[in-house]
Amino acid sequence: MKAFRSFRLDPSNQCLWQGERRVPLTPKAFDVLRYLVEHPGRLVTQDEILEALWPETYVNPELIKKYILGIRKVLGDRHDKPEFIETFPKRGYQFVAAVSDEVAPGPQDLTTETSKKMVGRDTALAELHTSLRRALRGQRQVVFVTGEAGIGKTTLADAFHQQAVRSHTLRVGRGQCVEGFGGKEAYYPMLESLGQLIKNPDGNPLVQTIAKHAPTWLIQFPALVKAEQRDALQREILGATRERMVREICDALEVITSADPLLLVFEDLHWSDPSTLDLISALARRREAAKLMLLCTYRPVDVVLSNSSLKGLKQDLQVHRLCSEIALERLKEPLIADYLATEFSEENLPAGLATVIYRHSGGNALFMVAIVQDMLKRGLIARDNDGGFSLTTPLETIAPSVPETLQQMLEAAPRISRTP
Repeated sequence: MKAFRSFRLDPSNQCLWQGERRVPLTPKAFDVLRYLVEHPGRLVTQDEILEALWPETYVNPELIKKYILGIRKVLGDRHDKPEFIETFPKRGYQFVAAVSDEVAPGPQDLTTETSKKMVGRDTALAELHTSLRRALRGQRQVVFVTGEAGIGKTTLADAFHQQAVRSHTLRVGRGQCVEGFGGKEAYYPMLESLGQLIKNPDGNPLVQTIAKHAPTWLIQFPALVKAEQRDALQREILGATRERMVREICDALEVITSADPLLLVFEDLHWSDPSTLDLISALARRREAAKLMLLCTYRPVDVVLSNSSLKGLKQDLQVHRLCSEIALERLKEPLIADYLATEFSEENLPAGLATVIYRHSGGNALFMVAIVQDMLKRGLIARDNDGGFSLTTPLETIAPSVPETLQQMLEAAPRISRTP
């Protein structure tokens, strides 16, 4: 585990920690941060990052800028006064914070910690586990987790992922839809998920299955194709259509799940390309048994504003009882009180603090956590002489604010409201 300033990078569980709090990062953003942390104190060029994380696959370099922006937001880093990542325009990036090695806690500890800190989502977690049990019996499942930005969709998916792999033997692949810069790569979240699966130590059987049942997908991973096979494979897939690609991967996934259950997580589906939606539709409608669960997250407002066909797809699948939806609501004030009790158990914090935080966060989970962390940073909540935590100023004088990093997110996504 790598540590820098007040953060810890946990490669084995692919997550970032600040103290005992898990910091949300998409899988690919985590990979970018990890690569920079593993090469501190020197310039890492854009080409080097692309070669390391997207080998032999064309990716628009602008995508790296998006991930760097997201990483800076969660680190609280400033472009003009970098404490963690310094940008060298048109060249690359340098991780400038000091890095040290730490012994990582066990996976069970991490799972327990994540579950303990997530409040108000017990019912949603139970629904996800019910769907997983159905999938393990061969009843394929498609579940949509919906809600506004910051409501806790990724946190829920992370907690479910951790609990699922601790309780069951199954494969997990996660893909992140990305807001396009002049275009979106077809099937991007599925390709990212497959890339993770085949890179695992036990991924070789998957490569063989894909080569046999989905050659149009195998060619998307040139490093897996031997030079003498490439010409024959390209001739075989010449003129391949989008429909053929969907059919092939559906066939391959059915073969894969006949041996091992599979959980696929597609995040931010409101940025999905049409091909991915075709794939989801096909996976949901196939009649063959499959130990497959597909968990998709998206923001409904963005789907409406972008005129995406995702809304129609979900409604049609719901009518035919081929999917389920878990719509996450904002946290009520008692749940914010529960969060504070979990964060600062047995502490001397006044009961009215939950009301103040609720009023300023509007029940948005991301804002709630950010406000609490900002209060700690500003010393409004601090350790007292007894080693516990208490307010350093009267409650009635406290005016919590959304940190600057979240203010920037608000400007980029003005649809997010902080009022209930």
